[in-house]
Amino acid sequence: MIFCKLDVVNDLKRQLLVIFLLLYMHPIHADESSITNNLETSQINEIQENKSILLAALLDGFPEANDAKISESSIQGLYTISIGSQIFYMSQNGKFILQGDIYDAETGANLTERDRISARKDFLNQLDEEEMVIFAPDDFKHTVTVFTDVDCGYCRKFHSEIDEVMEQGIRVRYLFFPRNGPDNESWEKAEQVWCSQDRQKAITRAKQGKSLSAKICSKTPVQKHYSVGQMFMVQGTPTMVSDKGKIIVGYVPASVLKDRLESDL
Repeated sequence: MIFCKLDVVNDLKRQLLVIFLLLYMHPIHADESSITNNLETSQINEIQENKSILLAALLDGFPEANDAKISESSIQGLYTISIGSQIFYMSQNGKFILQGDIYDAETGANLTERDRISARKDFLNQLDEEEMVIFAPDDFKHTVTVFTDVDCGYCRKFHSEIDEVMEQGIRVRYLFFPRNGPDNESWEKAEQVWCSQDRQKAITRAKQGKSLSAKICSKTPVQKHYSVGQMFMVQGTPTMVSDKGKIIVGYVPASVLKDRLESDL
């Protein structure tokens, strides 16, 4: 697997903290069609109350976590929580939370991974493409959303073949993911790319190791993209999400990428 790993161990701790905060601080928006008939009103209110208490603190520290969904799982009395691309399970009374995969014993199907794939697609479809750097051919059959670091060697290698990728009928949506987090040179470069008049040229220059002249502007999507990457538990770059909601980690040549996108990955 060819990718640039996160360099700071504390990033893993931060990711775990993010998930903890999401679980324990965010109010659950219950899908009435799936749980109203199964939970007593008092139980629903208790769940909402417990999750709502720390909402302000969560939104202050992690503003992109503006939606959580709950639905019935395949196990009676256990409910599925979807937060971004993360899937967890909660007991009916809201007191117990479990993390792990559920398999169908008869078919061997990973039911949790099925839900993750669906959650990834739904989440990425809600992102604003006006806040991305996009490379697209006139006609395309597939779209990949790529978490990228302008200083990552394998991100640079992938981008050096961007014309070949587009020739394969693939559209690329870049999200910024400076691996070392804020307050470092890679983060600053990402913001300079966004603040450039021609963002496509700027990200190409940055990935060629060339300097950028743009000054950092007041509003950039870098923090938002980085937060999304944390929610997706990105461990290195490039990390791609296919239009089917599946994860592809690391550098992949254009022709191989096309084959993978047209297969079931």
